[in-house]
Amino acid sequence: MASSGSYNLAITRDDIINTALQLAGIIGEGETGTSSQLSESALLLNMIVKLREADGMPLWALKRGYILPFSGVSSINTDSHVVTAYDTTTLSAASAASDTTLTVTSITGFSASDEIGIELDDGSIDWTTINGAPSGTTITITTGVTSAAASGNRVYGYTASSERVQKPLRIIQANTLDLTSNISNEIKCNSSLTDYYNLSARTTEGLTNQIYYTPLPSSDTALETNGQIFIYPRFIDGTTIIEFSYHRPFMDFDSSTDNPDFPQAFYLPLTLELTTFVGIKGGVTIEERREMRKEAQYYLEQALYTVAPEGSYYMQPDMN
Repeated sequence: MASSGSYNLAITRDDIINTALQLAGIIGEGETGTSSQLSESALLLNMIVKLREADGMPLWALKRGYILPFSGVSSINTDSHVVTAYDTTTLSAASAASDTTLTVTSITGFSASDEIGIELDDGSIDWTTINGAPSGTTITITTGVTSAAASGNRVYGYTASSERVQKPLRIIQANTLDLTSNISNEIKCNSSLTDYYNLSARTTEGLTNQIYYTPLPSSDTALETNGQIFIYPRFIDGTTIIEFSYHRPFMDFDSSTDNPDFPQAFYLPLTLELTTFVGIKGGVTIEERREMRKEAQYYLEQALYTVAPEGSYYMQPDMN
């Protein structure tokens, strides 16, 4: 017997919806939903996807992020200099206060309109944007540096539109990285904001050894776009960044041909869970939907067994 040799099963948003409509008896075998059925079911499917974020921290949604140095404050919004990728170089010539032209070791990766941070001689980081395309070893910036920056000082750049992190659901690990020595040090991720507020002298500068992340935004209008990361001590200069591992949100279904942002084992439970909701409109009784829900939950649990957690855990009896 010959096997296919194929492992690339793929389904689309509308595959899930049409199958769910068929299972609920709303449309017949081989039929497809109307435009209204598809759009209304897509809304329900996206709600289900957002609820699945409560399942934990599956490996496929774990990502690596970087907090670039910032100055004068102890916290940063995740829609700021918190990125999935960045470029870095050094000044190859000193810059005086108000200079808008930087001479750097390399312009590789730096582009027009990128965010750019320059390490000043007092250790602070001056953030502005790149004005025009860099050329040779020259980068022109929109606003002149606020004070002197010596040759050898660190420069950072990233593209805000594509390289900022999507608001993390949670941060699970962090460390500092000295870009000069390439030495890394572990950072404690505090479990509560109270732990952070109990720290003394929170304006202290030095090598960061503790952070706390809250998904609560800095303003009500930024609910879905940023959380806040508190660090202690603050950055002392521009030679060290913070690396961290985080659980990103699951991606939406925006179009009919979008594939699920899940491994293949989750295709069935997503479809069955959607069936329980579309069945309400299709006249499926509450008893039947209750059984559908049990079946969806069973296959969701089976799917979760196929993905490993991000780390090990230890269990012991409660001796009390």
